Amino acid sequence: MKNIIMIFIITSSCTNFIIDPRGSKEPREVIRDKMECKQLIKDEASKINRLLIGDLMYKKCLENRGHSILN
Repeated sequence: MKNIIMIFIITSSCTNFIIDPRGSKEPREVIRDKMECKQLIKDEASKINRLLIGDLMYKKCLENRGHSILN
């Protein structure tokens, strides 16, 4: 039971990246870019890749769009 709780805590905290809007090229576009990145990953990545490296793909997508990610 402890293992399941620990896995849930670890995985639930991984998807919330801290984005510094002042360090981003277009701070007004953060919400749109977050939604588009999530949708791209959902549409294009396999289920296995989404489970294993989905957070890394999401972070890379936001960085490639010019946003500054702190964590």
